[in-house]
Amino acid sequence: MDAVWPDRLGVGDRVRLDGREHTVTGVYGRCLTLTDAVGSERHADVVTLLRSRGFSVPDQAARAPGAGPPRPAGDAAERARWWLPHIVEILTGLPPGAPPGTRPRPDFDPARRTLGEREEAKSEELRRAGLRGTSARTVRRKRARYEAEGLDGLADGRAGRNGGLGARWDPRILEAMRQVVSELAGERPGVESVRRRVTRLLAAEVRSGKLVLPSRTTFHRLYAELDAAGLIVGPDRWPGRQVVVDAVRLPPLPLPGGGQRELELVFALDIDTEVLLTAVVREGSRPVDGAALLARIWMPADRRADWLAGHGIAVPDSLSAEKSLPPLVRPQTLLLDRAAPLPRLADACRRHGVLVRAAPGALPYPRHHAEFVARQLAGMFSACLRSMRGDQARDAGWPVDMVQGLLDAWAQEEWNSGELHRQQGEFAVPQSPRSRALRYAVLTARAGWVATPPSPEAFAGLLPGARRRVTASGLYVNGRRFDSPALDAVRRRHPIEVRRDPYDTRHVWARAAEDWTAVPAAVPAPLLPLDRIPIRSPASSTGGHPVVARVQEVGSGRTPTVEAPDSSRIEYHAGLPLHTPDVEAVIRRAEELVLLNEHTSGARPGLVVSGESGTGKTTALLVFGRSYTARARLPAGSTRLPAVYVRVPPATTPRMFLAELARQASAPVRERAGAAELAREVSDALNRLGTGLVLVDEFEYLNAARGSSTPLFDTVDYLCDRVPATFVFAGRAAAMPCLAPSRRLLHLALGPMPHDRAWRDHLARTEAALLLRRHAPGSLPDMADHLHQLTGGRADRLGYLLRSGAIRAIRDGTEHLSRALLDDLASPWHNSRR
Repeated sequence: MDAVWPDRLGVGDRVRLDGREHTVTGVYGRCLTLTDAVGSERHADVVTLLRSRGFSVPDQAARAPGAGPPRPAGDAAERARWWLPHIVEILTGLPPGAPPGTRPRPDFDPARRTLGEREEAKSEELRRAGLRGTSARTVRRKRARYEAEGLDGLADGRAGRNGGLGARWDPRILEAMRQVVSELAGERPGVESVRRRVTRLLAAEVRSGKLVLPSRTTFHRLYAELDAAGLIVGPDRWPGRQVVVDAVRLPPLPLPGGGQRELELVFALDIDTEVLLTAVVREGSRPVDGAALLARIWMPADRRADWLAGHGIAVPDSLSAEKSLPPLVRPQTLLLDRAAPLPRLADACRRHGVLVRAAPGALPYPRHHAEFVARQLAGMFSACLRSMRGDQARDAGWPVDMVQGLLDAWAQEEWNSGELHRQQGEFAVPQSPRSRALRYAVLTARAGWVATPPSPEAFAGLLPGARRRVTASGLYVNGRRFDSPALDAVRRRHPIEVRRDPYDTRHVWARAAEDWTAVPAAVPAPLLPLDRIPIRSPASSTGGHPVVARVQEVGSGRTPTVEAPDSSRIEYHAGLPLHTPDVEAVIRRAEELVLLNEHTSGARPGLVVSGESGTGKTTALLVFGRSYTARARLPAGSTRLPAVYVRVPPATTPRMFLAELARQASAPVRERAGAAELAREVSDALNRLGTGLVLVDEFEYLNAARGSSTPLFDTVDYLCDRVPATFVFAGRAAAMPCLAPSRRLLHLALGPMPHDRAWRDHLARTEAALLLRRHAPGSLPDMADHLHQLTGGRADRLGYLLRSGAIRAIRDGTEHLSRALLDDLASPWHNSRR
């Protein structure tokens, strides 16, 4: 199989699988339809097919992109599939799918009847069934065309000649349209521009009365249909024709300790499909490895990790054509726009036949649209980083590895597979796919072929490599340690070849003998897929915390053990969730409203959580938002956005608030759009994304614009009416009079905890969650009076005392919370109150 690695597989190619020859009869994205000699069909992913056992390519017809007759579609295709079992029975004696051991019917047994007799018998059988157009001559012609052309030969040859798109148009109009579009090569003309040029081109014939042009509305409609069907410029477009490599800077990311982190996004975008093939995060002046970038462009995202290590894959019996697979594109021309110099790129492209050109002035391509997409890409990913999905990356100080992991997941789940809200510029055609991944699948089906991935040897050659000796503790590559039991045979021996992806630090590939082995990182990089956000359960003080999970693994049971390492216990106590009764009450009320709103078609009530700083408003919103997102259980590739969290900055107007909601929902809006237009865009975007929860924090900073006559609560009521979601607002009570008149919102006030039984119960629950070796049970409830005096019943102060006290007790070895320790920690505000 390694000797023959085709550049592409398309309709008409013959392949051998499981000892039988098949013909490729359909292409849809990466999914191939394979038909054997008796008409049985199976579907397979082209990437899995190439690495499968028993697969080979006996021969491959050379065909240009988009060459060959169009595939039958619609009624013609249905009619061709109807004829298939009858023709197969004439040829073999049995219809497709006949059980083993089935005997041919006497009139169709090849051992007893000649081919002509079997054709006459089939014609007579169909005629007795009352079917017209089934004479022996027709059956003979169908059989001959099937043997010569396969399934396409069974389609009615008249299906595409009359009554198709543009059949009723004067041929001169069609020719003028094609001429106008060809003269504007490199641009994507608007339909009205094409109509005006066609009118000028045919003006003489129109004036002489020899030609009548269609109306403006008819021209627009039919031009869009012809364009979508590829009858104007469609054959000249296919995935990989032009891939632009560009760079765009992300907005500065604030670091927790002050300062900012400047990151740049280097991405590769397919021009014809707008699919994001790969994107890498670059910091500082270190250049991007061009050959590794080409490997990431060429290899689909779902197979980069196992392409070298995987071999002998079994092909499943069937793969649904609707299954979402990351696009596979082999670039034919790389256009380098504003990206910095890429080392090793030119040599790598030269070896694999990829043409590299500097984009400005080199080849015609819609540069204005590519620049628009670059801005949209940076804006949408920046919004993802600042949303709840980027909380851990933000808290960790935006490490590049974590940002890259978020980017890889976001590119496939949101950009490529996400629903397109608008059709812009290059792709402004009706009935076009609703996602870029579907657009890729449609273009491959139209072209009739799909590119193949690089062979394992070619893929390894594109990755940077070195020779490393395997020590007792593993491999050390670029300052990281990698280890696996598969390396035991070569430890402390001669150096071995190692290859790595510079932008995926989870593993490297080592060639110990003949085969490659994937070696995972000893300490995995903090990569966060979008559907693996750690959730802290509001019902338990320890549930869902990742450190608690590790602590529980050390102990013998489900109860957290104090025998965990100090570093793990410090991390656990630093994030110890302390949910007061008020916070739990907010969560219960919000859950009740969500259930109510999910089953009502009328007015949907929302919730306003008010209170002073430190009473748990933000904590309640974040805990409920994360638990709601976790309960949604979205499948891989889902485009839903269950919850949206917006933190209102100071001096925010209603328009600014709506613009921030639009950014969270990735809804492209005009820069100067008014509040009414923004409200419509936001409501439409949230409806499309299936958002069921909208959380708005620090709402007291929202103020009416100077001179505005629209009350703020009207905007809130409009959103509550238009969006089938539950809105929860939080802010300080004294600064939120704007929401008081709203008829949609229920109010819930938070305050310091009173000194009562609930306070002592809260202390007892918190004490049970502590992992201190010498802390006496009951110490905190015994200090209930003193702790209430120190904190004033405020949740933030109590949380600070208990978290920081537990950390100090672990570090100094005392391992318990004493009154003196808590007094010392409370001294800043305790002394100021005196």
